[in-house]
Amino acid sequence: MRNYELDDNKYYKARLGLIVLQNDETIEQEFRTLLDQSVSINHSRIYCDNIVSNENLGLMEKELPAASALLPDIQYDSIGYACTSGATVIGSDKIESLINKKHKSAFVTDPIRAVKKAMSTLGCRKINFVSPYQKSLTKSLCDHLHANNFIIQNQISFNEFDDRNVARISDKDSLEAIIEVGKQDCEAVFISCTNLKTFKIINEAEKVLDKPVISSNQAISWQMLREAGINSTAGPGILFSKH
Repeated sequence: MRNYELDDNKYYKARLGLIVLQNDETIEQEFRTLLDQSVSINHSRIYCDNIVSNENLGLMEKELPAASALLPDIQYDSIGYACTSGATVIGSDKIESLINKKHKSAFVTDPIRAVKKAMSTLGCRKINFVSPYQKSLTKSLCDHLHANNFIIQNQISFNEFDDRNVARISDKDSLEAIIEVGKQDCEAVFISCTNLKTFKIINEAEKVLDKPVISSNQAISWQMLREAGINSTAGPGILFSKH
């Protein structure tokens, strides 16, 4: 038998946890582009119906404790629940409470909480909005942002019901929607959903519009890293230049 030593738990500068929807194909791929080998990220999956509706999203509340418990039992700096619309329906405070029952010391966020933080950091209140969702869900997100003192005058929705199709929406179509709505009166554009690909188009959109473009994946990864003490500038957009 060969003897060995355990490390001092400082092998990584930061440890992140991410709870991802069962059918999400995008956020893990985009998030990992921001990380070097000094930051660890562990993932758990949570069941969610493929049909995106307020009712189905609300059902994830009862699944969150089990999904949180499936993350390795270590000390995390940040944990994210990766569903923008789900966080809007369930509520960020409730999500934080459920996750902290298992992981007490972690900072907990979600995309809608992170987007509000990102917009406030950038000094943006007048926002235009791109959504892949059906109209009722898009309205719920708009109402939530209005209730938090953001102004949304214009929005574009792809009116998609099936989350599996959201992952297939082309960069070209998303970019065109961002530019179309962003040319109207606003200080920034928010493009929602962790399953929607955005990292390859944010810089191009900002160059055309000369204003910030904030996506769900960009905002949650930015906030999780900042709260973990990692001031990475590897992410897309104006947001990642802010420390």
